[in-house]
Amino acid sequence: MSQSDNIPLDEKHFDEIFRKYYSMLCIIAYDYVGEKSLAEEMVQDTFLHVWEKRRSIQVTPAIKYFLVKSTQNTCLQYLRKKKLETQNMDALPAHTLLAWRDDYPLGQLFEKEIAAIIDRTVMSLPPQVQKVFRLSRYRDMTYSQIAALLDVSENTVKTQIKTALSRLRTALKEYLD
Repeated sequence: MSQSDNIPLDEKHFDEIFRKYYSMLCIIAYDYVGEKSLAEEMVQDTFLHVWEKRRSIQVTPAIKYFLVKSTQNTCLQYLRKKKLETQNMDALPAHTLLAWRDDYPLGQLFEKEIAAIIDRTVMSLPPQVQKVFRLSRYRDMTYSQIAALLDVSENTVKTQIKTALSRLRTALKEYLD
């Protein structure tokens, strides 16, 4: 996959992402549902959802985190539905009971670790780059809106976003493989 920023999710990139992350996501899903074929179904559902939403999804350094969270959510939705259908928690394998808790240890640890790395990296950026990045990513402002607000050119905004994303990519490199 290309390292450029904010690539639209087209068929080529979708295929690359699918091949790169499918196995890892199946392992994560298996931890939730405890059955290989069901785990594969959960991951396929996740990728189907991603494909359906492809026009609003960008290929960024955070795509791996997005896919992991989406797979976890797909599994949790399945488990909740199963619970409602059976109304019998004893019918679920013991390891899936962890998924019902809001503090599922593996997911929470992963989420906290990624969030801490992102926070540290953003805080280490120069003040102007930090401000531009926060307006773009946390307030969903467009480059032109940020440029107008900060009285800078759109190219300056693009350059500063590129700088921030490059630093984040470096900080998160072990999670982006």
